[in-house]
Amino acid sequence: MSYPIPVYTAQAVKDWESRWFVAGNSSYGLMQQAALMMANHLLGQLAPSRVCIWCGSGNNGGDGYLLAVYLSRHHTVHIYQIAPPASADALRACQAAIDAGISITNAPVVADVHIDAVFGNGLDRPLTDEMLVIVDDYNTHTGYKIAIDIPTGLHPDTGMPLPASMRADMTLCLMGYKVGLLTGCAKSHVGKLICLPLIPADDALITTAHIDNTLPTLPTRDGSRSHQHKGDYGSVMVIGGHPTMGGAVIMSAETAISVGAGRVTISTHPNHHPAIIARKPNLMVHDIDQMYEARPEHMTAICIGMGLGRDKWSLVVCDVYRQKLAQLTIPIIIDADALWCLAYCSNIRLPANAIATPHHAEAARLLGISADAVEADRIHAIRSLQSRYGGQWVLKGANTLTINMHGKIRICTLGNAAMATAGMGDVLSGMMAGILAQAPTTPIHQIVALHAYCGDVLSADGIVVDVNQMGRMASQTLKAIAK
Repeated sequence: MSYPIPVYTAQAVKDWESRWFVAGNSSYGLMQQAALMMANHLLGQLAPSRVCIWCGSGNNGGDGYLLAVYLSRHHTVHIYQIAPPASADALRACQAAIDAGISITNAPVVADVHIDAVFGNGLDRPLTDEMLVIVDDYNTHTGYKIAIDIPTGLHPDTGMPLPASMRADMTLCLMGYKVGLLTGCAKSHVGKLICLPLIPADDALITTAHIDNTLPTLPTRDGSRSHQHKGDYGSVMVIGGHPTMGGAVIMSAETAISVGAGRVTISTHPNHHPAIIARKPNLMVHDIDQMYEARPEHMTAICIGMGLGRDKWSLVVCDVYRQKLAQLTIPIIIDADALWCLAYCSNIRLPANAIATPHHAEAARLLGISADAVEADRIHAIRSLQSRYGGQWVLKGANTLTINMHGKIRICTLGNAAMATAGMGDVLSGMMAGILAQAPTTPIHQIVALHAYCGDVLSADGIVVDVNQMGRMASQTLKAIAK
């Protein structure tokens, strides 16, 4: 798959279709094309089986009627007509199904495959009580579940249920990717996502974001580079570690050195120095309260906040380092408790070289809203973070978002629930610092993709990803890419 891939709002896709029809193209012809492409895809995926297509009254239902016609050549197909067709194209499609002898019922039948053709791209309002019953009925039926365009009940722009959604094992997305298939709760409802483009993009089509799972490339350390030394591969400083919390900075620093950083220094509370030296003697340590001895101005990347704590001591330390780091032009990753401290600073503007990496709760604190409000519209949230604070941002979570200094949003579709474990964010910060120390122009979304990719590989070994293996896996992946 070639990246980046454009992602659109529901309205952008509707406008795109409208321009296609204004140009003289047939709306029913587009419906036929959509149904035929879906059928051709499914015929290669499904063994001969009993199929029940749940059809609504609109054009999504029309897609379902025509899909039934094409699938009936190889499968036993029944249509559950939830509501009579209302649009002209849906009426015509329904008649085509009748003419083809498709069984149309007023209740769902037992089937191996259930296809959701109830609502498509147009639903942006809460479902009625009657529809909520149908959604629940669909979800309780056994069999493989497929959604046409968007699972019924899922908001096409936010990926949030309205307030419930049909759950699919596969979603056949028509025209182009919609934002709601990739954000919010989408991963719990969409299943395998297949995009079936139907018409060419035009110049007026507005892109909201891009899917981009491109992995970063670093120079391989083969014999041709034997004249170089550790100083040529960057120097990282990891700042954090409250007197009672030392693990986070160790995980960040270990990851930074695993991805190739030549030198890594941990600036942390002296309580943690013996443990760091015993665990990883190639890491250097400094007292976090003696900033000038650590000499951050000699670094090529810095990450701050891991295990820093949330008390008066933390605020004082963060403020001292913030004033120093504001003078630097190197990549600076702001994570964890440094984000908590940032929320207490008024009128702070981050420079373009600063990269903040909150999860939804940290983003909510920074924006002064609820965590649910962040999850309800993650695209709006990451734009708001950059608008208020400047800098670059990573909004962690299912399908992590990034926004660069130019305001371009990337969506990473890699990663899985097994990565929801303590230390995963600390590892990402160290990975970013380690790679940016060597190659400061590396796009941040590529490092996010590497982190998620490593999580996907390691998730096969257990119910949670071992964060201590993330650096090793990232190192192996970077080496393979370089070769």
